[in-house]
Amino acid sequence: TTMSQHKKGVYIEVPLDLTQQQWEWLEDMSTKHKLPSMSKAVRCCINCVASRGDIAKDEAIISSGQSTNNDDEGATVEKFVELSTEQLVWMKNKQKDALRVVVQSCMEMEEYTVFGIIRCKTSIAACGGAQDAVRNIGEIFGKNDGDVEVEENVDISKGCGCASGQK
Repeated sequence: TTMSQHKKGVYIEVPLDLTQQQWEWLEDMSTKHKLPSMSKAVRCCINCVASRGDIAKDEAIISSGQSTNNDDEGATVEKFVELSTEQLVWMKNKQKDALRVVVQSCMEMEEYTVFGIIRCKTSIAACGGAQDAVRNIGEIFGKNDGDVEVEENVDISKGCGCASGQK
């Protein structure tokens, strides 16, 4: 797998093999949550799994390359997505099909856990995209701006995704 074909801004375009069902879910979630692309939906999935406090189960599944469901969903379809350097670092020691497992894991989680919590590398004040996300999450999940759950200064490249200063 080629991890870096070309760079667009702060993201690197990489190939991703997913089942048709997973691509359809990402497309549905991108539309429903007003995300700019399926790449953003994939980045939300990676950040969600990487930043969870109890990721031992996901890590074991991802490290082994086994899917969380027992169905053989058949052939995969390759498309290109844009990931951040930190996400690529987090994925570095995972199995080849780890992103497929990450997406499947997110499909099985409560939707709010994946797309309703803002996980930001900096602060909400410094990120226009995060400010838009607060409004979108408020609309979709019926929350006031102040009630939207936010995790700031998230650094998944260190292996846990914990915000700096948090344990």
